[in-house]
Amino acid sequence: MGLAALATSVDPHFHRAGYNFDLRENISDALVYTNGVNGNVEPRLAKSWEIQGDTKWVITLEPKAKFDDGNALGADDVIYSICRVRNVPNSPGLFSSFIATIADIKDAGDGKIEIDTKKPDPNLLRSLSNIGIVQNSTGRTLAYDGKTCGNDNWLETAGFNSGKVSPGIGHYRVKKFAPDVEIELERNEQYYGTPAAYDSVLVKSLPDNSARIAALLGGSVDVINAVPINSIDSIQSSGKYHLSSIPSTLLIFLLPDQGQEETPKVSGTDGKNPFLDPRVRKALNLAINREQIAETVMGGMAQPASQIIVDGVFGHNPGLQPYRYDPQEAKRLLADAGYPNGFSMTLNAPSDRYVNGAQVAQAVTAMLSQIGLNVTLETFPFSIYFTKASAYEFSLYLAGAAADTGEGLSQMINLAGTRNPDRGWGGANRGRYSSKVTDKALEDAQSTLDDARREELILAAVAEVYEDDGYVPLYHEFGVWGVRNGVHYDPNANLTNIFYTARPE
Repeated sequence: MGLAALATSVDPHFHRAGYNFDLRENISDALVYTNGVNGNVEPRLAKSWEIQGDTKWVITLEPKAKFDDGNALGADDVIYSICRVRNVPNSPGLFSSFIATIADIKDAGDGKIEIDTKKPDPNLLRSLSNIGIVQNSTGRTLAYDGKTCGNDNWLETAGFNSGKVSPGIGHYRVKKFAPDVEIELERNEQYYGTPAAYDSVLVKSLPDNSARIAALLGGSVDVINAVPINSIDSIQSSGKYHLSSIPSTLLIFLLPDQGQEETPKVSGTDGKNPFLDPRVRKALNLAINREQIAETVMGGMAQPASQIIVDGVFGHNPGLQPYRYDPQEAKRLLADAGYPNGFSMTLNAPSDRYVNGAQVAQAVTAMLSQIGLNVTLETFPFSIYFTKASAYEFSLYLAGAAADTGEGLSQMINLAGTRNPDRGWGGANRGRYSSKVTDKALEDAQSTLDDARREELILAAVAEVYEDDGYVPLYHEFGVWGVRNGVHYDPNANLTNIFYTARPE
């Protein structure tokens, strides 16, 4: 495998980010799996489940599941893993939102666990599909309390990375982890489910598009992700390789700083944060020619976006009109906001995270310059980019986030919920967009079991973000992989690289 970026850690709870999800899915099973194609919830370490009343879930664990040291999966491991999610030191992106509604977890005996939620949570299992289960290291069953669970000695991330600690139960085991270089995996022969087809997988870091394509066409890798748009024809015409593709839920967006009176990397505003003014945010949305980006920069492999949730995913609001491209109106709004001559600012973007991401950032820079803004583009490698974004070092930045639970509520909470690490909201909302209206709708949706009513609430939240111009949605990216003939590889709508789907054709 040749990937545009690698996981930053083997620790399955360390960082809520795309390439970390990749590795976790292959080496540390969750209770369930959310199918990226049809959105269905499928059994994994949970063999079956039932809801008793509105807030009690009884989950039967898979009796065949064993860790790679031979120890059987137990209720204590599940409780420990969910407790640990809140207690990972130096995490740049906690998984806390996935467990925010859990009030208690108990060992119910007979291979079962009982989860009580604070209120009805229709997406509990979808959320838990992102939490890899690791082995309890305490020697006792923790008492869940939503905080430290009475434990002050957690498995350390460094132990996972060094190989001292196993990350859990998965199709593969980590044999070698070399950050930003490669990850070597070997098949877990004790896996309880359908075994992976290949004995080993070598995952190479190939952030440079040309190098990634050359590796595929030269035969040094069998599969690559994030196929550059200008290389699609060469792959299809080679006769030796083919494409595996699928429309994705990944939204690529710009997010302006809306969390402080003074913002970094902006000048010419008398010390004010211009992005606190909705007229300035509206101007940004009107300045972007999304059709041109999707068709020209992305080569047609993207769908222009006016909202966070893509069409076809639960929660998409069909009543919202696409943003029009109107640079003249954008200039007028800037003048009304007190910036007739614009201002100077920096747009930040990762250099190696998204398909054609650098080119998209360059196109956006040019478009914003056309409405009178003096824009400097500054990029950083993925490995440090989000740490800087989490420290609020950017005033306007480019990023992406997918519907990682197969529906839109989690994506909205992650992106548009008021940022609150303790609550587990706004994990990717590093621009700190905040709306009481949005929060209330999302909070109510979290506890509404009725699908129709829950959808109404999500639609209202999506509409509020749209009216606030809280985000600058650009497009939803297509997932495209290049694959050597003779290998079958399943695409994933969340752009997750699931190595165990590879098999000889």
